[in-house]
Amino acid sequence: MNPTNQSQTSPKSLVFILMLAMAVIATACAESDETPTSIAAESTPEPVVPVAATLMPVPTLQSYVEVENWSSANASGILWASPNGVAIDADDNVYTTEFQGNRVRKFSPEGELLLEWGGSGRDNGKFDAPTGIAIGPEGNIFVSESGNSRVQKFTADGDWIATFGSLGRNDGQFESAMVLAISDEGLIYVTDWGGGRINVFTTEGDVVGTLLSFSQEPGGLSNPTGIKIGPEGNLWVVDRGNNRIQKFTIDGELLDHWGEVGDAPGQFRTPTSINFDSNGKFVVSEFRGNRLQQFTPDGQLIGEIAPGTFQGPHGLSFDSTGALYATDTGHHVIRKFVTK
Repeated sequence: MNPTNQSQTSPKSLVFILMLAMAVIATACAESDETPTSIAAESTPEPVVPVAATLMPVPTLQSYVEVENWSSANASGILWASPNGVAIDADDNVYTTEFQGNRVRKFSPEGELLLEWGGSGRDNGKFDAPTGIAIGPEGNIFVSESGNSRVQKFTADGDWIATFGSLGRNDGQFESAMVLAISDEGLIYVTDWGGGRINVFTTEGDVVGTLLSFSQEPGGLSNPTGIKIGPEGNLWVVDRGNNRIQKFTIDGELLDHWGEVGDAPGQFRTPTSINFDSNGKFVVSEFRGNRLQQFTPDGQLIGEIAPGTFQGPHGLSFDSTGALYATDTGHHVIRKFVTK
């Protein structure tokens, strides 16, 4: 081996190796500095910008004050036998039916008894379990009878005019005629509690036809009771057996429905009647729920009227001043509430 050649070659090799190693280290450090910066940038969340919430207006319950002893203050000795239906004429006179009393009574807005007629029986002018009552376009009085499965027509003074409907399942017949509503065009819509449908007549008693049929599905009926033509001319039905309210066109096309069985706010326990105030809000009575609930025109719950004071309420009606009349059937009294 030549020692001179070794001393000339080794330093160059060492320098080359040293320079190569430094280059590799520098490159690694540069990559190490970039990578964490890039990851940190990608993982930094975007700042959250608060969005202002759109708050829906909270519906306000109409404030009512009850008129104490409305039907007895100006008519002493008045006794009731399961009052059921109530209707108001153009002069704000109040007409009532009594399910067990088998009569119709007429009161002034102040509660003075003006007239009564009826009595138990099947003859014209007599009643068997009258339930619904409505005022026709000409001021005549129409009364539906559950027991006699028919509708009777009277003058405003109680004179009998006509009888139509009978027991059966054909058009114009009833298994149990319950409540009626009358359109401005003079058509009468009568719920058939036992038949799960609605019979339609003219105010002269001619049969027009039948709407809907029994079903638990939306659009069908089970033991329908209350019925009313709403502010926009649609047909609103209390579907008692299904514990809901249904809204139809006047021809029976389903538009909407609300409710389910229960005791919570907005639920129903055997609903019975429905009616509308001048602003389109509606009130529903509940026979087993023992309450009146008020809703907006689109079905949003507003609240309960006079909570804890009713026993099996049925009929509802508003007069021209906005006063609400309710038949408190279980307590055998008609109650009047005026707005504050």
